[in-house]
Amino acid sequence: MARLVISSADGTRVCELTKPVTTFGRGTANDLVLDDPSVSRLHGVIKLDADGRVFIADRGSLNGIVIRGTSIASETMMETGVPVEVGCYDLTLEPAVESEVIVQSSQMPEALRNVFGGRELSPSAEFTPAVKLETEADPALLGKFLKVSKENVLLRLLYDAGKALNSRLSINDIVDEVMKLVFRIEGVERAAIMFTNENAEIEGDSDIRYRTPPSGQRPKIIFSRSVLSQISKEKQPILITDLSDERFKSSQSFQIQGLRSAMCAPLIGTSRGVLLGVLYADNPETASAFTQEELNVFAVVASQTAGAMENILAHKKLVEESAQRHALERFLAPEVVQMISANPEGIRLGGANQRVTILFTDIRGFTTLSEQLPPEKIVEILNEFFSRVTDVIFDHGGTLDKFIGDAAMAVFGAPISKGNDAANAVRAAIDIQRLIVELNRDAPDRGHPQIKVGIGINTGLVTAGNIGSTKRLDYTVIGDSVNTASRLCGKAAGGEIIISESTAADVGSEFEKDSLPAVAVKGKTAPVAIFSIPWKKEAAKV
Repeated sequence: MARLVISSADGTRVCELTKPVTTFGRGTANDLVLDDPSVSRLHGVIKLDADGRVFIADRGSLNGIVIRGTSIASETMMETGVPVEVGCYDLTLEPAVESEVIVQSSQMPEALRNVFGGRELSPSAEFTPAVKLETEADPALLGKFLKVSKENVLLRLLYDAGKALNSRLSINDIVDEVMKLVFRIEGVERAAIMFTNENAEIEGDSDIRYRTPPSGQRPKIIFSRSVLSQISKEKQPILITDLSDERFKSSQSFQIQGLRSAMCAPLIGTSRGVLLGVLYADNPETASAFTQEELNVFAVVASQTAGAMENILAHKKLVEESAQRHALERFLAPEVVQMISANPEGIRLGGANQRVTILFTDIRGFTTLSEQLPPEKIVEILNEFFSRVTDVIFDHGGTLDKFIGDAAMAVFGAPISKGNDAANAVRAAIDIQRLIVELNRDAPDRGHPQIKVGIGINTGLVTAGNIGSTKRLDYTVIGDSVNTASRLCGKAAGGEIIISESTAADVGSEFEKDSLPAVAVKGKTAPVAIFSIPWKKEAAKV
């Protein structure tokens, strides 16, 4: 498979050539978008033949395609490593060669290997020295060793916490992992995560987890309000060594539970410092079951838990916003989506009367074509047509309203007017007709038949808003102006653009117009004055 290396002042990128025909140009309808004024909207095409050779051809661009200082006049084979100038870009063909990835495993340095008795250790491996300890002869050494071993367990717990929590994709998964980690702390008999609302009030908790599940009914943890108040205020972990703790002598919830030792640590979001909840662990029977070192580790686990939770909540929010934006991008031009996202309150979606321009485009003779081709080829042709037409509509600030069989309906001026909606609609129509010409030129290489489209455009007052039922709503426009645009599209021959008198008035002298005989339109008592746009002349000006 061949690929292109695209270089410009902005940097370098790579485009894999996977299609028989790849269009390139400034317009977003192209397979390869080169977004610079030096590049024409549809600049040219790149073709792959059956032998794997790559050819490039100009498609009527203003600045042409230059190879070795000379503008090409016809379809030309690209050479590997030879830059092709397209405006301010250099396109260089290179073969896509699969290279081996060499992985070199790391080894423990010999000096460290000797310390650990020649054994390879993972970061979470148990630490035991290669030297036998004479415990009876040296009790002080044994005490130091036990302290180091305990610290090693806690350090391993912290390492595993960071690795485990950062890979979880849901709050429930985080709870499961945290509970496993907490029970690795010696003395913990019960544990839970308690979630708080925006007022720092406990609004729910995870299931209480037990080191040894009780045989009878599982008691609920009654969380002390005084503890929660202190955590919310100071946002610091708390170690409770016994009921004699002066801070919580008045806590009836502790007295009721008969609690002896507990650890509580706040789950504080790192970005806004918001209390998300409390991580809790206790030992109902043993006083002073936890030390300060264990509380410190417990607090770090809580901090990592809060970070993981916050990441999941932020990711969920981004996914929701992305889904909403993606839904808008299916129908609206990117700049319109950006305006709506920046100021959603400014868009009236409930229904309003607006002056807009409506464009209909329809493939001529498609019913006959459908009878001659297999269904999968028809779907392929329609997808190609609709994808590229939609990009052209978006390029000119239009809104894709709907697909109707082999026709597409677009609206210019709703939900946001750009002030020159009629002119934008006509420009889009010109680019659609030009696009069809270029698609037809390379249709045999795609295995597609040649097609022609008729386009009708009308400007007038419509009702724009969410139309439908309580179960399904679509943003659309309705009214007589829409019907008129559809009727004009039906009157347009393949390769023709027909506009109404109202659209002609709005565009003024910006485009050449040929007056046509007035036509009778269904639903209208009087004939409608119409005009044809000589789009080939207009396209030559681009």
